[in-house]
Amino acid sequence: MTRRKLDREILGGYPLGSPDALALRVQQLTSESARHRIARDLRGVVEYVDRRGPRPLITAVMIEPAAVRAGRSAILDLAVTLERSSAVRPRGIVLVHRLLTDGTSPLFNRASHRTVTEAVWEIQDALDGNSAHAYIQTH
Repeated sequence: MTRRKLDREILGGYPLGSPDALALRVQQLTSESARHRIARDLRGVVEYVDRRGPRPLITAVMIEPAAVRAGRSAILDLAVTLERSSAVRPRGIVLVHRLLTDGTSPLFNRASHRTVTEAVWEIQDALDGNSAHAYIQTH
């Protein structure tokens, strides 16, 4: 099974595939090294916007600076949570991956119906197992 398919199963809460494959994916998602890498990526988004300043950079990355600036504190708090918490739910990790990579996330999409802060709050809830929202629809 692919990581993408396993991630969709984790998001949906309906594991249909191999229990061994799912267990391996959960381990990959929640490992200390994975959490620290994601925390670095979150900080990298904030640092990118800070370096960017008022002038545009020529790059393939289309981060929405205003959205990142508005959600700066929430993003950095999420990075701290990922580094400090050893017990996180895999659903939250899948959501933060999508926040960082999905072009429809509020980090990239100016027309997103969610703010970065709202998305991060949902991710925090999902990391703790309190996921009452649906940030990104599964594809």
